[in-house]
Amino acid sequence: MITISINPVAFHIGAYEIRWYGIIVALGVAALILWVWWQLRGKWAELPKPPEITVIVPAIVSGIVMAKLFHVIDRWDYYSQNPWQVFSGGGLSIYGAVIGTSLFFLIYSKVRHYPFGFFADLAAPGIILAQAIGRIGCTVNGCCYGKPAPEWLPWSVVYTHPNSYAPLGVALYPTQP
Repeated sequence: MITISINPVAFHIGAYEIRWYGIIVALGVAALILWVWWQLRGKWAELPKPPEITVIVPAIVSGIVMAKLFHVIDRWDYYSQNPWQVFSGGGLSIYGAVIGTSLFFLIYSKVRHYPFGFFADLAAPGIILAQAIGRIGCTVNGCCYGKPAPEWLPWSVVYTHPNSYAPLGVALYPTQP
């Protein structure tokens, strides 16, 4: 059994909590960006013109907006009762992030005359890498936890820190979806 007693809150900025989850997800996004940039070396000649690096900012914003929207839709029973929480810092969906960013790049590709499939093929392995890194953040945060597991199971996880979102003191399968 693995005991996780790390505080999921890395630090505070005023009244705002900065959680390890957000830091680790940001590292995953950075890994994706670096992956795509690395994959582009030597392939610039296949493009009508080099893409601008500044396109990353609106792509990330599109991903965040759709990630939040998908999360709100997925948890509508909660947000319909607590509409002000829609604007809270918590709650994102990886599906929304991938769809939002993909839609942005699809539109961007059409406007700038880039081959969308070319970029999608370059980014796909990086998306998987970013997802794997992000799931480490989920494990630290305790936001995505599995069903209860037998305590004797060597890979079961027990959360003990009170800032964790997982139930405390319960052996769980480490199955971050």
